[in-house]
Amino acid sequence: MVVDLLRGRQTSETIKTVESKRIHPNRLNPRLDISIQKLNELADSIRHVGLVEPIIVRPYDGEYEVVVGERRYRAAQQAGLDRIPVIIREYGDDEVIELNLIENTQREDLSAVEKGTCCRQLMEKYPDKYPTKEAVARKIGFSSASVSEWLELVRAPEELRRMVAPVERIGTPLPKGKITYKTAVRIIRRIKEPGRQVQIAREIAKVSAYERGAQKILSKAVEEPERSISEIVKEVIEAPYELPFRLHHMEPILNGIKTQTSRKGIPSPSIKEGAIIHAAVWEPHMATLRVTSIGRKRLGDFTEEDSKKEGGYTLIEFKEIWKKIHGNWNDGDYVYVIGFERVK
Repeated sequence: MVVDLLRGRQTSETIKTVESKRIHPNRLNPRLDISIQKLNELADSIRHVGLVEPIIVRPYDGEYEVVVGERRYRAAQQAGLDRIPVIIREYGDDEVIELNLIENTQREDLSAVEKGTCCRQLMEKYPDKYPTKEAVARKIGFSSASVSEWLELVRAPEELRRMVAPVERIGTPLPKGKITYKTAVRIIRRIKEPGRQVQIAREIAKVSAYERGAQKILSKAVEEPERSISEIVKEVIEAPYELPFRLHHMEPILNGIKTQTSRKGIPSPSIKEGAIIHAAVWEPHMATLRVTSIGRKRLGDFTEEDSKKEGGYTLIEFKEIWKKIHGNWNDGDYVYVIGFERVK
């Protein structure tokens, strides 16, 4: 997508070196936070090998403004570079906003709040080009439902927005004091009073509750509006985690045939060796399990024995079931393999 936006520019462009002091940060960059650790790592790399890839700038008030490569620009400054390799191009503000949104969403993991901020800028500054969220979605290559969620987050109370985690990677822990953007959207949609929205988000963030736990907390908060949020959180967090299974898994689990389940990520930090959890066909739970092992494995390394533990399948059968649930089977994908036994 970024390539499409850059296409049509001069093909005879050359890389020039410009004094760092003549280059200014991008005024239209939607990013709210930049990881200091990652910036330090990049600066250290630049000190050793230099800035390998030039940044793209545009003329600005007799000097230059960064268009693409804000992180590299900041790291180069931190590394003490007096001159920076650049490609100079002419861009309008709408193109700069669009480029930053697309580059960051695809390469630098802009948070959902930051994406929403940029989408709102596009719609407010250039209503003829971006009259609706559907128009924005088509241009940046995301669904209109996603754009709608991002825009809802932008209208949320500031404290709630700041609690939304950066882009969530499957299988990685939720940062302390953060909630997922999906949880934030659900809070906004189900709780209308801003103060209570923040209160619920704050309590969920304290315990780093994942999607299912957060949904339970929110549902109870809606059903019992007079009840203390901290009391609801305590009740939900202390209850055994309910690991969802498909209905056809019930019999193999109850008969001890299915003793393993493979997931793209660990659904909750409460799942660890020795933990007691509930097996549920969504809910209520159908069996109580003891976690016996947790590991990571490439799908391509799955064996007939693994498939048997997944529910008495052959490897071919298990692959077909995996495709039905997850859409495709990629040998290179790593998954978490959770071993368990039924507690009778």
